Amino acid sequence: MKDKQIGFTPKNIYLFIPLFLFWLVLSPRLSTEAVVSGIIVSLIIVIYSKDIAFSHKEMPLYYGKKFLLFLKFIGRLLVEIVKANIEVAMVVLNPSLPISPKFVKVPMMLKNDVMKTIYGNSVTLTPGTLTVDVTEGDFVIHALTEDAAEAMKGSIIEKYCILMEEEKK
Repeated sequence: MKDKQIGFTPKNIYLFIPLFLFWLVLSPRLSTEAVVSGIIVSLIIVIYSKDIAFSHKEMPLYYGKKFLLFLKFIGRLLVEIVKANIEVAMVVLNPSLPISPKFVKVPMMLKNDVMKTIYGNSVTLTPGTLTVDVTEGDFVIHALTEDAAEAMKGSIIEKYCILMEEEKK
């Protein structure tokens, strides 16, 4: 078993800071206990996952320009989530309830398993859509409306995932 050492390397800090900030966002109130617990939990996660999180093969998003592209992706994903929330609210609040649930196969343009997972989870995070299955060549996605189903093909989120996969160090 590898010796689990922790040091204040930039890679460890890059992992610790988002984990700790996420902990604080999820904490119901800012208190000493929440901060101390967040630090402890974040450190434990950094110690036990740094070998996986910083493997260039498994998680290449921490390297070079990919990290900046990943940050842009997160920003765009948040915009898409807000837009989808508004669209789903409009559908649900409409008295005629204009839903037309549909399954759609989206051809898989991604080769890296990490990027496939990021794309599938991004679709699932977006209200009104759900990644149901991943086959050899396709993502099977359930959409609440016909428009949402059509928007899945060639979506901006997929384009960002392709860019992150192709970007060199």
